[in-house]
Amino acid sequence: MRKVVLISLTLIMLTAAASATTFHGDVQRTGNFTASGEIIPHLAWKTQLTGLVGASPVYHNGNIYVTNWFGWGDWQPGLYSLNATTGSVEWRNASISGASSVAVFGNLLVVGDITGMLYYVDAASGDIVKAVKLESSPSWWGIASSPLVYNGSVYVTTFSNGTLWKIDSDGNVVWRYTTGGEIGPYTSPSAFKGLVFFAGNESGNGLLVAVNESGVEQWKFPVDGKITNSPSTDGQRVYVATETKLYAVNLDGTEAWSVAFSGTMSTAAVAYGNVYIGSDGKLYCFNASDGTKKWETAVNGKIDSSPAVAGGVVYFATNTPEGTLYAVDALSGEVLWYYRLSPPSGSYYNIMSSPFIAENKLFIGADSGYVYCFETSGSFEFNVTLIPGKFEVLVNGNSYEVNRTTALGALYESENHTVNGAKVWFDVSLDDSWYSQYGFFIKTIMGLGTDQIDGNWIYWSVWNETGQISVGADRYNLNQKETVYYCYGDGSSLNSCLILLKINAEVKPAGISSLELSNGNRGGNITAWVNVTSASTDWYVVVVSGVGEQGEAIAGISTFRLNAGEELRVPVLIYIPQLADQGTYSLYAGVYRFSEYPANLIHLYGPASCEVS
Repeated sequence: MRKVVLISLTLIMLTAAASATTFHGDVQRTGNFTASGEIIPHLAWKTQLTGLVGASPVYHNGNIYVTNWFGWGDWQPGLYSLNATTGSVEWRNASISGASSVAVFGNLLVVGDITGMLYYVDAASGDIVKAVKLESSPSWWGIASSPLVYNGSVYVTTFSNGTLWKIDSDGNVVWRYTTGGEIGPYTSPSAFKGLVFFAGNESGNGLLVAVNESGVEQWKFPVDGKITNSPSTDGQRVYVATETKLYAVNLDGTEAWSVAFSGTMSTAAVAYGNVYIGSDGKLYCFNASDGTKKWETAVNGKIDSSPAVAGGVVYFATNTPEGTLYAVDALSGEVLWYYRLSPPSGSYYNIMSSPFIAENKLFIGADSGYVYCFETSGSFEFNVTLIPGKFEVLVNGNSYEVNRTTALGALYESENHTVNGAKVWFDVSLDDSWYSQYGFFIKTIMGLGTDQIDGNWIYWSVWNETGQISVGADRYNLNQKETVYYCYGDGSSLNSCLILLKINAEVKPAGISSLELSNGNRGGNITAWVNVTSASTDWYVVVVSGVGEQGEAIAGISTFRLNAGEELRVPVLIYIPQLADQGTYSLYAGVYRFSEYPANLIHLYGPASCEVS
């Protein structure tokens, strides 16, 4: 435990920041950040803090500052300082924990705590400089509001009585404005042109309140229910959500527009004339001027995370057991990639934390107890198994068939992969402008396409071990074991790639693309239909086998001949013994060369389920 250092805050601060480094990026809570390129699902580092990391990490001067709280089993509470480049822990103050995101105030950190204290902490050492008790009824949350540093003062809300506090640079209370009723524990104030905006509650009636820097009320705007998030403003309107509506309020306190909406903790980001905000299972984009919905994107769960916008991409996460970080195109809402956490059985890796982008990196916490750092460049390596056959792609409204055993087939097989205990998916789009002569060109991967950086053109090129491939990826057939590379760079060499996808492909001589099962009765049969494709002419064996819920085993076998490139729907009869257990059976299909059966299995597919009665 670190001791409280009783010295003047004014002396320890070298400068009072004109605008704080804070939750959602700035004092207006716009969610706008800067990055030289798109953040990709390449993990630079992850650091385990233990507990739940619900606060948003905040970057300042080469470090990340973040708190954790309420963990599973043995956990280490604290306010942490991490090296932003390596993720190493610089210091930990075990006296502070919670879900409040840090605000940087010169050389100090200002942060709330689950006990209801507001702390001023030395950013270099982690020592507590001042502690102020503000929340008299902390309950589970204490001060989960994220402090705002504005014009040399600190503003923060306490939830139990709907109070906005102004604290000076020495940690002294200057004034407070109390609305009296309970507000959302996570809602935080924002500011613009001398006005401070915050959520209030008068006699059970929700309010958006604007006061000046002297604490004098400028206006109150009534809302339907309780405000669930933090006010954000683009300098023309203030945006807040309740459980039933999304509001845009003019700076004079009049309504600009409102729409029916299921609000969460997700604070709106405002960029490109749009409002981006999360809800129950969808991210929405509204026109900031009139509230017209431009698009909505469905995701894998509730969004409490507040979107971060940089370089035409919106980043956010889902508060669901398989917490997922998403990147979507800001104009279309198209998902560019996601990074989905995979908790062990009985655990929940929800993500309440919001992304923070700095130094071309994205930082975010999760209920896994980790802080994650993603970057704009890096190398990926995938091991894929390809089976003969074709799949369909749709390009510019045209449908095409692509061989699975091509370089393009290897890329599509890599779209879904598991890395560092997470499920990662990325989008691929194609250009068919020169299809008849060369095949497909790669238009984008993860949303990244042809661009000019520092006067140099960068684009996706495809390589093998000897050099750049001179045909489209769909025209390049892979050998039995071959490595192909997708390079995002200037095309001069693999060493010049900003992003490199290395795909180690193994091409099977035959493969199974589907397995269908009928149900069956004891003493009868189950019919299995197995789709098999061959790359070479030969005799093959298919075996379909598996077990029931009680461990009863059943199996069937078929022998057949296939020509090179031929696909066949093979029937397999599976006898069910008269005394077999009833219930659900899970079956797999395997294909062998006849000459190598049963020693060498070529490909295994499944499971599929059927019922025995």
